[in-house]
Formats: sequence, structure tokens, C-alpha cells
Amino acid sequence: MTALDKELEQLQSDIYSDVYNLVDKYLNITSLDIPENDEQEAKRRIVSIIKQAINEIEE
Repeated sequence: MTALDKELEQLQSDIYSDVYNLVDKYLNITSLDIPENDEQEAKRRIVSIIKQAINEIEE
């Protein structure tokens, strides 16, 4: 196991937490801005936007 592997293993839970918090942040914003918000649809679309960003970063 390389030093990078060890470092990323230690950071994995932080990365997961950050992503969950990011989705929650934007879900809360949409809920405040749109009271009749469909939470599942909003979550699906927020995750889709995050995936798009990740795909662009990977390129």
C-alpha cells in the first residue's frame, strides 16, 4: 500500500461526509426557495449536477 493509498483511505469518510453535506446544503436551499419542493426530485437533480462536475474534473 502506497502513502497515497493510506492517505486516501483516511480521507474517505471525510470525502463522503463532505458530499452528503453538499447535497444537503443545496437541498435545504431549494426547500427554502420553493416551499412546494419535491425533495426526492430535487435531490436527484442536485446529485446529477454534482456528477456532471465530477465528470468534468476527471477529463
